Amino acid sequence: MPQHFREDDPALLLEVMQRYPFATLVSNVDGKLFATHVPVLARQVDGAVRIDGHVARANPHWQALQADPAALVIFQGPHTYISPTRYVGKNRVPTWNYIAVHASGTALIEHDVDAKLALLASLVEQNEPGYHAQFDQLDTGLREGLLKAIVGFTIRVDQLEGKFKLGQHRLAEDQPDMQAWHEAGGENERAIAQWMQRLGHWA
Repeated sequence: MPQHFREDDPALLLEVMQRYPFATLVSNVDGKLFATHVPVLARQVDGAVRIDGHVARANPHWQALQADPAALVIFQGPHTYISPTRYVGKNRVPTWNYIAVHASGTALIEHDVDAKLALLASLVEQNEPGYHAQFDQLDTGLREGLLKAIVGFTIRVDQLEGKFKLGQHRLAEDQPDMQAWHEAGGENERAIAQWMQRLGHWA
């Protein structure tokens, strides 16, 4: 990875993981790479990053993690296509700018009902706190059925790798138009502009 795209600040990486919690869980299933797209809860516990989530019991991923717990979780932050027409010079080609965090670690599978219920409550708190009251009043039979239908997992992160490819290596002459274009763009473009300003690449 080019050094100018590498981001090693664990606090920034954890922030990306928490702001974009719909992640891709990757590991080996029957000798082949297997991916599950899943909302997760990323947090720091006792000085280490931990990722909690759940998959459907019918999903073979949890059984594979139980047999081989090595896992990779990919978090995709804002991203956008960059047209070469945005640059002052004409000898340019299209590219794609983005933020991504790779979290590698060891998975533990969770079957305990109370632990799974606590996980669901934490996910509700993260994504829709106002739903708590309704969640607590779910029919007991429905709640028990739902809890039986999922399997929880916890990944203890051993390594974090962040790539912030945001155009920070481009010439100063390209900056004004590029910054204005991002700030006037959609959600992803504006988010990238905010990160560029926060990291000190733009004024």
